Amino acid sequence: MSTINKKLLSVASLTTLALLTMANQKCEEQPVVKARQLKKNVQILKMEASSFLDNSGFNFSEVAQNQLSGVIFEEESMFERNVYPKVNQADPQFSAGLQKASVEQKQMTQLKTWFPTMKSSDVQLSRDSSCLVSRPQHLLYGKINSLEAYSGMALQFGFNSTAVQIPLTAKFKMDKMRMDLSFHAFDPWSSQQMAAVNSEVIKKDYSAGFGIDLGIIHIGPEFYRVTGMAETVLKGLKQSIKDISAKLKSLQRQEWHTRVLISRDNYVVIVGGAELGLKKGDRLKVENEVHDWMGEPCGEGSVLLGSVSVTNDPWIIEIEDAGNLMAKARVLNPREDESIEVGALTRVSQLVQEQPVQTNSKSSKKKK
Repeated sequence: MSTINKKLLSVASLTTLALLTMANQKCEEQPVVKARQLKKNVQILKMEASSFLDNSGFNFSEVAQNQLSGVIFEEESMFERNVYPKVNQADPQFSAGLQKASVEQKQMTQLKTWFPTMKSSDVQLSRDSSCLVSRPQHLLYGKINSLEAYSGMALQFGFNSTAVQIPLTAKFKMDKMRMDLSFHAFDPWSSQQMAAVNSEVIKKDYSAGFGIDLGIIHIGPEFYRVTGMAETVLKGLKQSIKDISAKLKSLQRQEWHTRVLISRDNYVVIVGGAELGLKKGDRLKVENEVHDWMGEPCGEGSVLLGSVSVTNDPWIIEIEDAGNLMAKARVLNPREDESIEVGALTRVSQLVQEQPVQTNSKSSKKKK
């Protein structure tokens, strides 16, 4: 009998140990690290609402315009950029095909920290590159199309005086309205529509109450929850930006890219910095291109018909300092017979992945 008890005790001990081990392993499981992605430079062409909505007593257009920048700022794949290098067309070299680009003093100070001997006149763009570095990756246009009744329900019940001594009544009501929005993404050079989505959100209003019928009077409280118009607009903008972003990601040749602003020695400066999510150690690939224009290159009213890479083996650059609106990178595979041109196409090669946070229960206990 004692032998059986010992065996049962051993089995129980092993089972308990196994359960504790499994629980400990679950506690030590590392969280899933989300793959990094960079934000695209975008610019808002216009955000408006249908005229009948603005004439209804609530200015949907103004509210949407004020809220949209904050929505894009929170979006993981977009950054609203409105400041780009400005081309000085009054310079004598403008007619010769070279255009001097002026940058803000704050950006010039940043450039001098990277290149101490650099002057503002050193930033020169060719006709082909002048508009490539001064336009966003996408132009966005959005509109609130409608807000209309969608559905509703009401429930009311009670007891009359013949059934109960004190007659009670209760009611519940719910109304739904549907807001419809549309967003369009355009190519900044050809003005071609690249993506479009229609999104909708539901505005829900609730009310509930109960009361006592005392014959002459009926008394009782009522509670309600009304979704505000501004809250509905904000919800609609978040859904629309999320939808247009997902649509662009699903399309070919719409991946993240930027352009080279400065190329000197074995270093380059690209358009975009920490605000796009770039970090030290990120590696990008760079290719020179030739462009086919309908009209004068980068001229007013000209259309970019297409671009072709003339680089067989892309340069690999590594970010050394992700600054404000610009980033400095070192060329890892420089060449003697060829150099990176200003305006060169720059895309992602390899991003530095964030390290998962260790959540070890044992180590936390030791620290305590």
